[in-house]
Amino acid sequence: MSTRFYALLLLLSGSLTAHAQISNKPEQLDMRALRKLDDGLYFSVYSNNFFRNNEYFLPSLSGYTLFGTQNTFALTYKPNKHVSLQGGVYLKKDFGTDGLVKVAPWYQLDLHRNGYSLTFGNLAGNISHGMIDPMYGYERLMTNYLEHGIQLKADKKHIYTDLWVDWQKQQYYGVNYNERFTVGNHTRIKLSSGDKAHRFSIPVQLLASHNGGQWDTTSAPTVTLFNATVGLDWVHKLKSGNIVKGIGANAYYLYYKDLAGNSDMPYRNGSGIYANANVRFKDGFYTTLSYWQGKQFISPTGGVLFQSQSFNPNKQELPARERKLITLGLAYQRKVMKEIDLDVRLEPFYDLNYQKLNYNYSLFLTYQPHFLLKKGKLSN
Repeated sequence: MSTRFYALLLLLSGSLTAHAQISNKPEQLDMRALRKLDDGLYFSVYSNNFFRNNEYFLPSLSGYTLFGTQNTFALTYKPNKHVSLQGGVYLKKDFGTDGLVKVAPWYQLDLHRNGYSLTFGNLAGNISHGMIDPMYGYERLMTNYLEHGIQLKADKKHIYTDLWVDWQKQQYYGVNYNERFTVGNHTRIKLSSGDKAHRFSIPVQLLASHNGGQWDTTSAPTVTLFNATVGLDWVHKLKSGNIVKGIGANAYYLYYKDLAGNSDMPYRNGSGIYANANVRFKDGFYTTLSYWQGKQFISPTGGVLFQSQSFNPNKQELPARERKLITLGLAYQRKVMKEIDLDVRLEPFYDLNYQKLNYNYSLFLTYQPHFLLKKGKLSN
């Protein structure tokens, strides 16, 4: 197929929700439910149980399985409707291992009012940022759940924005390693429309991953990798009673740049196009059709399928300069109980370069309750 055909496919493709892929809402940390709680002291739980099997048999990509559970147990104090303070523990268990693979403190101070919010400590991160997979991979939910730092969000009539700093490695005087952090922003400009059934928006997403600092004694170079994407999104909500509940369209252009030019990445700059056609049916069924074409594109936080580098441990130096993929996504998402969400997915994809069909499938069960321990302020 020609490049012009792919470009046409990009313009005609799209997504159903405000994001390019199947909705990730069932697994997201539900900050809205937290903010709606009455004043008081609560015992809060976030329990995400996951199974994802990637059946990949490409020269530049090997298959693997993610199977386990991750849980946050925290005390939540709400002195008023604009403030919440959490303190607790995060526990992660990968099945097939002895003991826990990660134990970490959980702390979060969240201030919110009139559509604005400021969060310090553990962020509503990974998939909650709403980034597209090539920029910020969905599997970070299972592999890099914890993000620490500061997060500023605004959700107003004509704009939504999520700006955050994820501080990944603190540097101290005289150490022999670099500090490491990621700065990200997801902004969505909501275009006005006279028909409420149709919504148009312009999504802009930015990422900068930095390794550096001045207090260290290491000879490792300072590295800054930059990614950006801009797109156009359309969503059409159909009338109730129809089998099809909604359809949509979007298109993205992505850019990659090694700003310092001294990383160990195989390429210094690159680009890509990403498109999705998505239909939401009644009773929680979804289907998507996606197209990806990337040339020398790299995002250190992006999904492995979209990167122009090898993820085969036996062929790490294998060139993967250009990637072309067509993916079909099938999903069933349902709230099986008040605070328990089920998400089942099957995603076959065809690699146009290698002319091979591979697939992955996933099962998620997420539980997010808040148990009231004491009503009202603790001083009462």
